[in-house]
Amino acid sequence: MRVAIRADASASLGTGHLRRCLALARAVAACGAEVLFLSRDTDGVAAGVLRGQPFGVHWLQGGEGDTVQCIDALAAAPPAWTIVDHYGLDSDWHDALRSRLGCRIAVVDDLADRALAPDLLIDHNDPDAAQTYAQRLTRPCAFLAGPAFALLDTLYATAPRYRFNEQVRSIGIFMGGTDPHGHCLAALLACRESLGFSGAIEVVCSPASPSHAALALACARWPGATLRDGLPDLAAFFARHDLQIGAGGGAVWERCCIGVPAIACVAAPNQLSTVPRLAALGAVAWAQEDGAGTQEAIAAQLRLLLAGPALRRGLGESAARLVDGQGSARVAAVLACAAGAPLRARPADAGDELLLLDWANDPVVRANAFQPEAVLPQQHSRWFAARLADSAGCRIVILEAPNGVPVGQVRLEWREHAWEIGYSMAAPYRGHGLAATLLGTAIATLPAGDAVLG
Repeated sequence: MRVAIRADASASLGTGHLRRCLALARAVAACGAEVLFLSRDTDGVAAGVLRGQPFGVHWLQGGEGDTVQCIDALAAAPPAWTIVDHYGLDSDWHDALRSRLGCRIAVVDDLADRALAPDLLIDHNDPDAAQTYAQRLTRPCAFLAGPAFALLDTLYATAPRYRFNEQVRSIGIFMGGTDPHGHCLAALLACRESLGFSGAIEVVCSPASPSHAALALACARWPGATLRDGLPDLAAFFARHDLQIGAGGGAVWERCCIGVPAIACVAAPNQLSTVPRLAALGAVAWAQEDGAGTQEAIAAQLRLLLAGPALRRGLGESAARLVDGQGSARVAAVLACAAGAPLRARPADAGDELLLLDWANDPVVRANAFQPEAVLPQQHSRWFAARLADSAGCRIVILEAPNGVPVGQVRLEWREHAWEIGYSMAAPYRGHGLAATLLGTAIATLPAGDAVLG
C-alpha cells in the first residue's frame, strides 16, 4: 500500500500539522505502507522536522499550482490514500487528486471553515464532527472523530505516565513547535514574576520562535529555569513535571495521555473549540484571557493549581481517561483495511470480554438486535464464559488489522450439521466494504469441509 501525505510547517504555521502526520506515517508504515510526504519548505522548519525520518519527501516548488505539482509527483505510482492536513486546500484539490490518481482522500482537519470532499475525515478534537462538518462536505464520507483517534506518536501508548505529587516541585512549559506569539515567555513570567514560583522550570521552545532570544535571556536571569531548543522525547518531559503549561494544539492530547495536570492556552483559531471543551470536561485548566494578557491569564490558573493538589489530581485523572495513545494505530488500521490489507484471525480469549461488550452495546448493533436493551456487564460475562468453555460448539474469532488493532468479531455456533454465523464490526470500519473479508477470514479458520449456514 502506498500512502501520500500533504502537510506543511513553517515559523508562522508551526509544526503541528507535520508532526501529527509523522505520527500517522509511522503508524501506517507499521501496517506495511510505503509513505511519501509532499511539502513546501519556505524557511527551513519543514526540512528540520522531516530530516532523518524514514520516509520519502517530495518538495513542492513555488510558481506552479499545488494541485498540478502533487498530481505530477504521484502519477507514476499512485497511492491508495492521499492524506491532506492543510487549511489552505479544499474540495477542488481533493476532487482533482481523486479524479486524476484514482486514490482515496483522507482529510485531517479541525476548523470546518471551507468546502471539503474527503472519503474519510479525521478530526480528533471534535467528537461531534459529523454534525460540525455537515454543511462543509460536498460528498458523503466516513468519520474518525474525537480523542480516541488522537494522532499521537505510537510511543505514547507505552510511555511512562505522570505520578502525582502533592507539591508542585517543577513546571514544564511547551507551546508547540515555533510558539509564534511568545506564549512560552508569558508562561515563564507568570511563574517567576507573577507567582514567585521558585521551583525548577523547564521550557521547550524552538529557535524558530520569534521570542526565543528573549526567552533565553529570561531563563538565564532566574536560577532553575532551563531552556531546551528541542527534545527527542516530549513524553518523558511531560511526565517528569508536576504541572505543565502549554497551548491547545496537538500537544494537548499528548499531555492528556501522560495524565499530567495542565494549564492550556488558546494560541491559534483551531484551538478555540478544543481548549474550552477540555476545560468543561475537567481535563485542563483554561487560561482564558477575557481582556487580560496571556501572562495574567496563566497566573490566575497557576495560583489555583499551586494551592490545590486535589484540583491538580482531578485534572490529571480526567485527562488520562480521554486518551490512551492508540489513536494513530486506530486511524492507520482503518486506512489499511479500507485499502484491502489482509485481516488476521485469532481465537477470542478471556481478555476480550470488555472489547466484545463494548461492541455489543454499540448503538447501531443494539438497534439491529432482537433485544435492543443494553447488555449488562454481568449478563455478558456469564454468556462469554459459557461460549469460551464450549469450544466444540462455539468459536469466537477476533479479526485484526495488520498492526493488531481489533476490527470485528465472528461467532460460529454449531447447529447439528453446520456452523451458524453471527458477526459485528467496530464502528470505524463500517462502510468500507470489509464484511466479506471479515467473514471469509474467519471461515477460513474452520476445518476443511465444515459447512456454514447463511
